[in-house]
Amino acid sequence: MAQPFHDQGFIIMIEQDKAEKDYTAYIPALRLGAKGDTIEEVRENARDLIAMEIESMLKRGKTIPDDNCIVETLTVSITV
Repeated sequence: MAQPFHDQGFIIMIEQDKAEKDYTAYIPALRLGAKGDTIEEVRENARDLIAMEIESMLKRGKTIPDDNCIVETLTVSITV
């Protein structure tokens, strides 16, 4: 019997690397990273990576972690 589908969102952080001319996505809840040449590609690669990791976790009897990421912006004062 097929398992029902369950949608779960994950926060991803995308960073552009201008020197390498690509993008990196980090998925904090799963501690995974993906790369892509465009934002669209890195999103798709991150989505695929998340799906593969969740499938692997379920096969190993692990639970899917909640996305408990806290995103903050820190301001730092510096002397120039």
